[in-house]
Amino acid sequence: MADTRAAVHAEIEADVEKRAEIEGKAKAKAYMAEKAKAEQEEEEKMRADQARRAKEMADVLRMKMESSSGSDEDDEAPARKKGPSRRRQPIVKTALVMAAFLLIAGVGLVHVVPMRTLAAKVEVALGKWLHDDVSIAGATFRLLPGGPHLRVENVAIGKLLDTKASVGKVFLDPFTIFGDKLSINKIEFEGVQVSADAVRRIPTWGNPQGKDEIGAVTAISLKNVKLEVKPNIDAFNADLQFDKKGEFRSARLTAPAWSLNMKPADGAIDVELDLRTYVLPAAVPVPIASATLKGKWTGNTIVVPEFEGVAWDGKVSGTLKVTWGSGVRIESDIALARVSAKDLVATFTKDIAVTGRLDGNFQVTTEGATPETMFQSPRAQGKFRIAEGSVSNMDLVAVMQSDAAGSRAGVTKFAELSGEYAGAEHRAAYRNVNLQGGVLRGNGTFEIGQSSALSGRAVLEIRSQVAQDRGSFNLSGTVSRPIIRRGG
Repeated sequence: MADTRAAVHAEIEADVEKRAEIEGKAKAKAYMAEKAKAEQEEEEKMRADQARRAKEMADVLRMKMESSSGSDEDDEAPARKKGPSRRRQPIVKTALVMAAFLLIAGVGLVHVVPMRTLAAKVEVALGKWLHDDVSIAGATFRLLPGGPHLRVENVAIGKLLDTKASVGKVFLDPFTIFGDKLSINKIEFEGVQVSADAVRRIPTWGNPQGKDEIGAVTAISLKNVKLEVKPNIDAFNADLQFDKKGEFRSARLTAPAWSLNMKPADGAIDVELDLRTYVLPAAVPVPIASATLKGKWTGNTIVVPEFEGVAWDGKVSGTLKVTWGSGVRIESDIALARVSAKDLVATFTKDIAVTGRLDGNFQVTTEGATPETMFQSPRAQGKFRIAEGSVSNMDLVAVMQSDAAGSRAGVTKFAELSGEYAGAEHRAAYRNVNLQGGVLRGNGTFEIGQSSALSGRAVLEIRSQVAQDRGSFNLSGTVSRPIIRRGG
């Protein structure tokens, strides 16, 4: 009985364990089924939401298109889109939007990614075009403005890097960017500095030989150009034009006080220079209100057959010839018409004042080993006439009346003062000077030497109804303090 009870008990326990195992498997299977069903429902819900949102976006785009077009074809579009194509449209539009986004991202990325390989190609191309070494420190590619170009920084030209540009743009032919031969269309540089040695290489840069093999560089724009030369030249902008073979076609240089145009013609270069409130960089700074010079540049000579302008409140005209080689030489015939004698004399000295209107014709020559020394020792000669004016520092009428007046200051008025002038090496000579003014007549010759020292002789005469006098006088002292003594 005990054995029977034990066997029954073991059989019951086995049945319980078997039933528990079966029930556990059933519960696990039911759980997995419920989980799969829930996941499927969630996925279907998400798909429904996506389809709903896509439909709403498509409806908004369609409504915008319908409102902007206003055509019958657009009005009938909703009816035609009820078929299968309407369901495909959101996918197509999404693809287009993604493509546009990728394109914009690519364009933005190309504007910031360094282009060292392309910059190296530009260095080689520009070096061949300029017949000189070219170095570019940094470069990035740009599509706008103006078209595809390479934005460059810290550009240097020459083995000694003696020509520099802070920033610039190199406009490229896009079809040659990935090829072996790069084609450059236009160049723009800003903040250009050119050393004195580099200025001498400008003719080499402009040599057209071999330029047609590089590419059609037809335009070069330079801003804020500074030449390290003497005498100083104002910073200027330059626009240069070339044909596809690299031949020079035109140039325009502009600065606040001047502009220069150059253009090839008949084996020479036509030159036109306009000056506006310009100060001639001479040893004595000559102010020019305005002037226009037109001439031809041939080899190492520029000839201006005629120029005219305004200076010292009067008219200035004449001819000009500039030559250079072993040195620099300027020759000019100048005619002055009704210029202010006061302003003219004040330009050269403050020791004496002369008023009136001056007419004259002069030949001026100046030369030097370098442009810096060219204006240091000008030579001039000619004739002059001053009408209705006065001379300070002396009273010639009082001098004839009293010897003591010969060392006192005063003013001598005149109706006309004329004579011949010759100046060189900081010395000036006045010959055949004639003065007429009321009762006073005079003629003489005098010189101004170093430190404004005066020397000369004059004959003075007074003619009036109450008195007549005539005498010879010696002139000494300085321009600021002349001494006139009767005698000789």
